[in-house]
Amino acid sequence: MTSLSSVTNEEKKRYVIISYMFECAAKLRLSIVTTASAAVIYHKCSCHLEETDFDQYTLAATALSLASKYEEEHVKIRDLINVTYRTLHPDRPYLRISNEYHRLRNTLVDCELFLIRIHGFHFQFNHPNKYLLHYLDTLSRWMLITPSTPIKTSRNLIDIAMSILQDTYYDFTLIKDFAPQHVAIAIIYLLIKTYNLEIPGMTNDDEHINWMKVFSSTMTNDILVDIITRINTVYKYVERTLEQSMETKAD
Repeated sequence: MTSLSSVTNEEKKRYVIISYMFECAAKLRLSIVTTASAAVIYHKCSCHLEETDFDQYTLAATALSLASKYEEEHVKIRDLINVTYRTLHPDRPYLRISNEYHRLRNTLVDCELFLIRIHGFHFQFNHPNKYLLHYLDTLSRWMLITPSTPIKTSRNLIDIAMSILQDTYYDFTLIKDFAPQHVAIAIIYLLIKTYNLEIPGMTNDDEHINWMKVFSSTMTNDILVDIITRINTVYKYVERTLEQSMETKAD
């Protein structure tokens, strides 16, 4: 079983690629759900190909393309190629219609077919996003926000929660080993503890499991601890790994 408090070298490499994907997705103005689907596609395929010399950046670009099609969020293939190319090579000029452009386009199309085969011609995603928003909306009706809390509105609370959720996609362990409902609940619990939010009737930490089980009867304290441990591990290693990657590129 994967250690929840440490990461492997392969996982660190994937952190760098996922960061690249997030940057490309932001430039392409892809939605959070499409970006999440792309991350899942990448993680699943990367695990199959980690013992090969398959180019990870090509895999990432292809995952973005497939996710945009699956989520019906149209992206022009030329825009996708230019954004992924320029993000990877910021010092190079934009690609014109040339032999290099057509080579990258053909590679992307071929890679799409390859990844579809890896997935068995079937894509299915059950992201925590919908659960997180539903649970927050329901729970916020009973939340007591104290005068000292820095959160001014529920909109800010949602933004913070969604930001944490997106960061969980750096890590495949959180995707494959935990139910999306449980991940959503753990993120809400992190917000409650971080910003000292109050829920009427909850006088100690042990009682929080009561509202959690309303949303998911299979939620336990052990699962909560495991998810939070892994989220903390991701934050610990992602920043450090990305800094090391930037230093390596600079050298």
